Parts: sequence; structure tokens; C-alpha cells
Amino acid sequence: MDPILAPCCARVLEALARRRALLAFDLDGTLAPIVADPDAAALRPETRRLLKVTALLYPCAVVSGRRRSDALARLEGIPLRAVVGTQGNEPGYGPVDRSVRELVATWREVLVGALPRGVRLEDKGLLLAIHHRGVEAAREVRRQLIALASQLPGARVLLGRDVVHVTAEDAPGKGVALEALRRREGLEAALYVGDDASDEDAFRAWGVEVAVRVGRSARSAAAYYVPDQAAVDELLRALVRARAALDGRADRAAALEAALG
Repeated sequence: MDPILAPCCARVLEALARRRALLAFDLDGTLAPIVADPDAAALRPETRRLLKVTALLYPCAVVSGRRRSDALARLEGIPLRAVVGTQGNEPGYGPVDRSVRELVATWREVLVGALPRGVRLEDKGLLLAIHHRGVEAAREVRRQLIALASQLPGARVLLGRDVVHVTAEDAPGKGVALEALRRREGLEAALYVGDDASDEDAFRAWGVEVAVRVGRSARSAAAYYVPDQAAVDELLRALVRARAALDGRADRAAALEAALG
């Protein structure tokens, strides 16, 4: 993986700025820091300001594991082209069979009485999220949860930070949703930024030419990385400057440089 913010990678963002490109981001762990209480997750004021500017210069979207309504509430006032929830498993972004909701309901019945103490089960309709943040013996609990989820009929397991997602085997996922969104918007290429295993589908999606992981990982399909979540702000600044510095827009670039500090 290469550090996308290093001088040697500046040409990557400059090339992207010259194209009709979609910029897409995960929410938790990417645009918003991971916090002890998921309900308290929020963008930092500086990230919100930078994302607003970025979304004025590029078509931008968020693809999150949260319900769409939940993600929208945390992104209010930002001019995004789309907000896609439930790991991309939404009608309009790929085939979502009506029977999936029934399947998810049967999984819920199986899991409710089998989960270890302290684990929280969230039913998102088209998938289940099994949260284990803050539980004792977290690694052992996570192994138990993965084993339980893997035994559910017709299930696909997606791993996130302190959460195990359970969705249907043929559910679209973030990669399919991202490709559908890019095509719908008539865009040539995409950048996607995410932070965990649930983003790997998006990193590998057709048309994602710049895949950026938050945190370096040799096991990731992403070709680039930023060192931590706080560095996403600097990535947004770099994207703004790359687009604003295009030929004939020097004045705009200078004004944005001043606004961004």
C-alpha cells in the first residue's frame, strides 16, 4: 500500500481531479471517529466543513453500514449526491429480494437466545448487526459471534470494527451499490475511502481507481492508505486543492487555500 498523502502520490489525486469522478466514503471510522457509544458518533466540525467544500467540487456519496435514515441525520446539510445505508443492501443499488427480510427475521430468532452477555443485536431489516464493543474477552466473543453467524442458512458474514454484520449471500453489498451509483451518475471513475473489512467489496469494485484504507493493512485490496481517521481531513483538503488548482482556476484555488487554512 502507498501513502496517498505522500508527495509521490500527489499525481494520483491530480489525475482524479481532471476526470468525472465520484468520491465515496464510509461513515463510521472514516468520516466520523469510532466512539464507545455508536449512537454518539458524529463528524468533527472540521471534517463536516471540509466535506461540504469537497461536495461542491466533486460528486460525493456516503455508503454506510448504518440505516440510511440514521446516516442521513449525521450528514445533514452536506450536499451529497447519495447516501446509501445497510452496507449497500438497498433497493435501487442492486437486486434485493423481498424474501431477504424474512430470512433476516429467522436469523434474529435464532440469535436472540444465543448471544453472549453484553452483545447487542440490531435488526436493520435487510441485515443484522451484532455489536460487541466494550464486552469482556472481546476477541473470544468475536470468534463466537463469527461462528454463530457463519452457521446461519443463506448468510454472508461481513466484519466491521467491534461489529459482525450478517446479510444474505446474494445481497448487493457496498461494491455493487457503488458501481450502480457511479453508472447512474454517468461518472468515469471513483475514489472510495473506508476503514475495515466491510469496505473490501467497495475497494474491489469496478471503476474504483483510487481505493484508500484508513490504517495500513497488508491484507486489504486498497492500493492506498491514510495513517488514521484524523488524516481523512487532510485527504479532503488534498482533493479540494487538486480540483481547485486545475488550469484557469488559480484564483479559486488561492481562495480555497485561505478558507481551508
